[in-house]
Amino acid sequence: MNIKKVLIIEGVVNLLLMMIKLGVGFTTYSTAILADALHSLTDMANNIVAWFAVNQSEQPPDEDHQYGHKKFVPLAIFFLATLLSVVAIEVIVQAASRFGEPVLNSSIGLGAMLIVLVLNTGLTLWESFWAKKLNSTLLQADASHTLSDVLTSITVIIGWQLAARGYYWLDTVFAIAVAFIIMFLAYKLFVQSIPILVDKSLLNQAKIARTVTEIPEVKSVKLVRTRNDGEANFADITIKVDLNLSLATSHELADKIEGLLKTQFNIVDTTVHIEPALDEDKQTQD
Repeated sequence: MNIKKVLIIEGVVNLLLMMIKLGVGFTTYSTAILADALHSLTDMANNIVAWFAVNQSEQPPDEDHQYGHKKFVPLAIFFLATLLSVVAIEVIVQAASRFGEPVLNSSIGLGAMLIVLVLNTGLTLWESFWAKKLNSTLLQADASHTLSDVLTSITVIIGWQLAARGYYWLDTVFAIAVAFIIMFLAYKLFVQSIPILVDKSLLNQAKIARTVTEIPEVKSVKLVRTRNDGEANFADITIKVDLNLSLATSHELADKIEGLLKTQFNIVDTTVHIEPALDEDKQTQD
């Protein structure tokens, strides 16, 4: 089993869930259930986008993407968050337009929605298992999304049953509740993806500088910059060393720093720029 196979299986299950919800929603005229079906549609769209993102991220660096393609995964997560935001707004608009309209009950529909709830719960547990086993942040994010589907289905079933007993306005209220659940999920995905896409530093740069200055040959650390591509950390660091340090020793020092940062901070690629400390001393004296 790999990430792409998990996404394919999940996509098929989400297609089945969407069809069941649409059938129940159109039969009972429940806006909340139709909103939940639309949510399942975004789940399926997410599976498709995520599959292509994972497939692209696995490609090796090329002339146009010399740092690799790993950022296609957070880009896919950002796309999903945007899609969910649009869906949430659409659900609110549709729910408001159908305020107070009659909602029908259906024992068959209730049974179908309970099956949906069981399938969603099983899908969440199954995907969480593979997310941990494959160490995939994308699958973990998607598993959290599927967990929200479970909570949404519970909310929808309760709202539908109450509305079908004559409290028609509750169908609109619960549909809007679904929209806010979707919005909250979108917010969490934005928080997860945007820092990576804009190269926000996710490591403690001061701690990195202190760690490097513990090496005897390093006089001081002038600059530390870090970024993350969604899976790995990268760093650029500028250090000051003695003017008389040989080229061979400087090269060994750079290798030592790269190994140290990889071990302690999981930085897989470090660019070390070495400058003579004497220049800084002269400027200070002047």
